[in-house]
Order: sequence, then C-alpha cells, then structure tokens
Amino acid sequence: MMFVRIVALYFILAVLVACQSTALYTNKPSPTHTPPKAQVTHSATENVPRPGSAEYMVSSWYGNPYHGRQTASGEVFNMYDFTAAHRSLPFGTRLRLINESNGKETVVRINDRGPVPLDRDIDVSYKVADVLGFLNAGICRLRVIYLD
Repeated sequence: MMFVRIVALYFILAVLVACQSTALYTNKPSPTHTPPKAQVTHSATENVPRPGSAEYMVSSWYGNPYHGRQTASGEVFNMYDFTAAHRSLPFGTRLRLINESNGKETVVRINDRGPVPLDRDIDVSYKVADVLGFLNAGICRLRVIYLD
C-alpha cells in the first residue's frame, strides 16, 4: 500500500513538472533596453524607497492571456514591453532588475498591480522574463535597484 502511494506521489510530481510554462517565443531583445522616463504619481505619504537603494524580490512573469487587457494604471498591457506589476510602488517607478544567477539585467517601469500570489513580490512582463532568463523556471529571485 505504501509503495502505491509513493508511485502515485511521483506521478503527480511528474505531471506538475511537465505543466511548467515553456517559452513560446524566441525573439531575444537587447538586455540594455531602458524604457522612457515616466512621471511618477504618488502621494507624499507613501513610503517610496530612495533612488539607488536596493533589495531582493521574488519575481514571476505574466503574458498571455493578459496581453491587450487594461492594467491598473489604465495602460493596455503589452507582454513585449519592459513593464512590471507591484502591489504598492507608484506607477511610473523605474527599477533595474538583476538576475544574479546569470548576470542578466534590464530596466522596467511599474504600470500594474500584482502579483496575486503572496509568496511573490513583483510580476514582470513576458519580455522581461525572457531577457532575464527565467521564462522556463517561472519564478526568480532578483536584485532590485530603485532608479526613480
């Protein structure tokens, strides 16, 4: 009976691993892309980190089926833009994201709210995850430097 349970557990784990997201696109953008500076809109009472300060965040990515839908900021989400979602950072905040496991980095602009899972800190677009090299993994620990 115990053997059957162990085999069933391995089967379930194998199915879950097989269901991980895979790269659907192969376009490789320039990792040095810097989005245009946007006006940051926030109240004076919000606790906004100082430019140059840094921390680590757990990131996941999103693309389809959200591509073309309206974001919390009112923009239309484009999974090929260098944008990200954060629960509390003001829209327009620019961040340098660094994947220290492979040395890849890029700059994003906050334009949405999220992520929904509480064990993650930031959601990045499909394009950003591709540039940072964690599309297949789905989640990644990133070093985040606040630019403005």
